Amino acid sequence: MSDFVLTIFDLTRQDPKTLQERTLKLGEEAGELAQAVLTVTNAPGSTYKSHTLADVREEAADAAIVALSVLAQTCETREEFEAELDRLMTAKCAKWQEKLKDDVSTR
Repeated sequence: MSDFVLTIFDLTRQDPKTLQERTLKLGEEAGELAQAVLTVTNAPGSTYKSHTLADVREEAADAAIVALSVLAQTCETREEFEAELDRLMTAKCAKWQEKLKDDVSTR
């Protein structure tokens, strides 16, 4: 497992946020990511801001960190966090891959 993933677990343990607070923070980060994407893609009503793809990457990283922190908060140990992250990512990626296959076959 990458060092940064274990760092997220450790930092989550040090951070006093409740699960509810952390989940609300994830919503905030998702909103910031959406705002950056809307600006970069010149969506109507968002061109007054100036974001770049670097901003999109940064906001995506922020959202990913908070999402992993939500997962970490639901686990008792680093080992459980690592196992759950591996299990969930494997299952969710397989589901996505299967969906893509289905989408291609229906075209």
